[in-house]
Amino acid sequence: MSGIGFNQFFQLADVDHKIESSHVQLRRLDSIDYLLTDQIVDVFGYAIRMSDGLQGSLKLALNEIMTNVFDHSGSAKGCYVCAQAYEKEEIIRLCVADFGVGLFTRLKEKYSNLKNSYEAIKLAVREGITTRSGQEGGYGLSHIQRFIEVNAGKMSILTGDGKAVWNYGVPKTKLRKQTMHLPFSGTIINLEINVDRESVYFLSNSEDEIF
Repeated sequence: MSGIGFNQFFQLADVDHKIESSHVQLRRLDSIDYLLTDQIVDVFGYAIRMSDGLQGSLKLALNEIMTNVFDHSGSAKGCYVCAQAYEKEEIIRLCVADFGVGLFTRLKEKYSNLKNSYEAIKLAVREGITTRSGQEGGYGLSHIQRFIEVNAGKMSILTGDGKAVWNYGVPKTKLRKQTMHLPFSGTIINLEINVDRESVYFLSNSEDEIF
């Protein structure tokens, strides 16, 4: 907890803990912070060799996820972000959480046929899905999902009373649905990325989209 800045954020003991390059401290954002995105991708690069093109695509995807919070979530508290590489477990964890209205409430304004939070989550990860009027968008979550799939990692999205878990490391259980007994009004996105220094994630050229 000290490593991601939890103690310092909540003014607990051990506030002088040194933050290494494999961590991004727990941080509250009120607007998009491109420097933070660079730091998050640096955490990925700490454990995974990636091409410049892939790093750029990941930055764009993460920026869109966080931009969505400020443009669409209606969160008066902004969002919270943290990331950490765990060398012994050979995984990287990233979390983006907001306290807004949730995916179902926001997406239903445009996609009126939605029935529940779980359907909203499944829709949100489809490429091109956005509540922006007359503008392109909806690439952040779909790009991240593809990265997680190739990595055989894990992604979960919790919003309202719905939760979806994509676990590409377990055969034949790529998507799991959960119903939350205690609904969360905002949205929490969790990523778990496998560390494999022997694998290289490359794009064919720096202008291509992810994969």
